[in-house]
Amino acid sequence: MSKRKHEEHELPFVALMDTMTNVVGVLIIVLVMVGLSVANVVKTVLSDLPPVTPEELDKIREQSKLLPKLKTPEQLEEEKKKAETDLKKIIEELKTVDVSDFEAKMKAMDLDVYKKQLEARKKERLEQKAASEKLLTEVERLKALLDQTPVYQPPPSKYVRLPNPRPYPEKPNETRVLVAKQGVLTFNQPKFVQPILDGIEKVKSQLEYQRVEYTPFAKLMEKILGPAATKAWPEIAPLVNRMQIENVAEAYKALAAAGITPTKPILEAIADISMKTKGGSSGTNLVVTTDAIISATKGSLAEWKALDPSRDPATPIIKATASGGKVTFGWGAKTSEVKANPKEVLDYFVKDLAKVKGIEDSSKARTVYDGSRMAVLLQRAATNPLLTGSYTFEVDPQPTLSYIRLALKPKSGGGETVEALKQPNSAYIRLLRDVKQDPNGVVVFQVMPDAFDAYLEARQVGDEVGVAATWDFLTKLDITVNLTAYEIQRLAPAGTARPRPAGSAPLGIAPPKKTLD
Repeated sequence: MSKRKHEEHELPFVALMDTMTNVVGVLIIVLVMVGLSVANVVKTVLSDLPPVTPEELDKIREQSKLLPKLKTPEQLEEEKKKAETDLKKIIEELKTVDVSDFEAKMKAMDLDVYKKQLEARKKERLEQKAASEKLLTEVERLKALLDQTPVYQPPPSKYVRLPNPRPYPEKPNETRVLVAKQGVLTFNQPKFVQPILDGIEKVKSQLEYQRVEYTPFAKLMEKILGPAATKAWPEIAPLVNRMQIENVAEAYKALAAAGITPTKPILEAIADISMKTKGGSSGTNLVVTTDAIISATKGSLAEWKALDPSRDPATPIIKATASGGKVTFGWGAKTSEVKANPKEVLDYFVKDLAKVKGIEDSSKARTVYDGSRMAVLLQRAATNPLLTGSYTFEVDPQPTLSYIRLALKPKSGGGETVEALKQPNSAYIRLLRDVKQDPNGVVVFQVMPDAFDAYLEARQVGDEVGVAATWDFLTKLDITVNLTAYEIQRLAPAGTARPRPAGSAPLGIAPPKKTLD
């Protein structure tokens, strides 16, 4: 039994040994085959190598000497030990480094403060980033707008001239050229006014006061004389066709204030005398003459002698001297001696001097017309196309003025455009040529604020024609024309100061003289 068991345990071992023997045999066979194969490859490689000459062999040997020599394991071990020794030495040196200053600085650092600063920096960076993005967006927008912006085209060149100041004619015949943005309108005041004046001249006798009523002059009289206005009116009214009622009322007031009873004969006598004294052509001279006569009644003769109309001081027309209680008056060759009292002196002026030939009724040569009658006449004339031409007009009543004022407006479609006036035979060029033929002819360009370019075009044509010209600004195209040839009664005070005695004109700065440019 036991032997059988021993045999049963040995059989697997024998089988294992047989298997291993077989494996070893196979491996030996493989090694032999591999060795043979390697030998064949080496033989093939050696057979394929080119033959090497002795010189090439020497050269290869020399090159091999230049290659770095490989270190032996003993040398590498020795270098490793030396590196470890150096590392230990450096570590020992680092242990001896003084870091107390750095540690003190670290202790002084407040981390919370640095955190706050860091947060502030982050916030600032975000704000700057947002601002930068906004700027970039704006840049892009501007670039887009720039791409859409049309290329600038400069305007065409303009005619520019240098001013050439020259004296203005003493008696200019002015032709106005009103320059608007669309073109020009011409206006020659003498040519426009003359037909109107001719019409007035034919019927001027009908324009005098036929019946004088107080009502139109009520405000004027009451402003000067107050409650005494109605009482004074009968004495003042007879001079309505000779003198301005305003001046007669002022003379009446001065006489009454001096204790002299103002009557119609006294006022008419003073009016006649005032026409022949210095400044007699002015209606205001009535007030000055009245004041001089009042001063003479009080014994002061200087004011009266200051009204001497003589142009030669060596041969005065007015003479007056006081001596021995008497006053000797002279007017030219005629002399009179009166007692030096107010009544006698006043009588000399009213009853003696006023009756001298050349003085008597001289105020009747002066005519002051009824403004209301003249306004009605002119309103009828405004409907006549032969008189108005390129303009319409209407009476512009001004109670403080002693003449009629007309307000003119251009008719629709009047004038010429800028392009039309440049044509060789345009009405504008023909007008310029006519003005040039007149030695005193002047073209006055009146330019609207928005029409300077049109003025430059019109002025260039004028310079080419060679006409004398100047220019100024015009706020609107409406024109006013004053008919000063016919004096009318003022219905309101002129608003000027009381006239000064002759020879004492107020000082003032004269406006600049006109010049051609």
